[in-house]
Amino acid sequence: MFHRLNQDIVGAIIRADSRGASPEEMRDLYIQRNALDVNLDAPVYRIMALEHLRKDLQEKCLTYTSINKSNWHDASENPLLDRCFTDDVTGLPLTLNGVVSSFYASCWSATALDSPFDWAMFSHKAPSVRVQSTPRKLLDGAMSRANRYYMQQHFIGSMKYVSAEEREAYFADPNWQRHLDSLGLGVALSFLQLSDELAQEDEVRLLYDHLQDPWPLANVRITGHFASAPFDWALVIDGVTVGPGVPNGGEALLRSELQGLGIDCPVTSSPSRDGEG
Repeated sequence: MFHRLNQDIVGAIIRADSRGASPEEMRDLYIQRNALDVNLDAPVYRIMALEHLRKDLQEKCLTYTSINKSNWHDASENPLLDRCFTDDVTGLPLTLNGVVSSFYASCWSATALDSPFDWAMFSHKAPSVRVQSTPRKLLDGAMSRANRYYMQQHFIGSMKYVSAEEREAYFADPNWQRHLDSLGLGVALSFLQLSDELAQEDEVRLLYDHLQDPWPLANVRITGHFASAPFDWALVIDGVTVGPGVPNGGEALLRSELQGLGIDCPVTSSPSRDGEG
C-alpha cells in the first residue's frame, strides 16, 4: 500500500561519506535517497498561474503551500496532523505535530494534463502555463548548496491513492514511532498518500520541511500558509506550455523573459489556448 525506502542508497551514502566523497557525489546520492518511489528522470508537469511563475522566476524562489486539510480542502491531507497517540512510557497523550506541521509542498503530475478542466482547476481560472521538468531537476533546483542541511529538508515522491479505510487503518496504528527516523523519510512518506478518488491527478509531490535552522530562517520567506524558498529555475525547466487565458503574443513574450533569465527551453501553446503567438 505504501512506499518503500531505498536502503541501498542509504548504505551507499554511508560508504561514500566514510571515504570522503566529494560534495557533488554526496549531493547526487542524497537526491537519490530523497526520491521516494519515483523515476528521477521521467517528465513531470505543473500547471500554474502565469503571474505566479513570473513572480517566482524574478525572486529566484519556488513557492510551496503548507500541508493541512484546510489549505488543501482535502480531509486526506497530512493524516498525522492533530492525530492523538499515547506515550509508551508516561501513558500521556501525544501528537506528532512538531514534525508534521512544518512541511510544505509543490504539486506536479506525471501526466501532461491538458484538458480545459485541468487548466481551470489547477490555475484557478487565471491565465496559466504548464512547466515541464523531472524529479531529479526539481530536487537539484531546490537543494541549495549554501544550505548545510539541504538533505534533510527536500523530498519528492509519487502519490499513492488508497481508500479511506486503508489510509485510516495505517495511520491509526498506535505505533507512532513507525513514522519517525533520523532521516525524516518516514514523515515525508506520510504526505504521499491521498484518496483514491484523486488518482486521475497522477501527482508527484515536491516536499519542503521548514526547519528552525539559521539558513532557512534567513533565506525562506513565510507568508501566511506559503513558503518561498530559494530555487534555481535555470536547472529545472525543460519546457513551458502556454495555456488558456494568456493573451496574444504571450508565448513570444514568455520565451523572451525566460531567455533573459538564462533559461533557453521550448515554449509552445496548448491546443486548449485561444490566443496566438
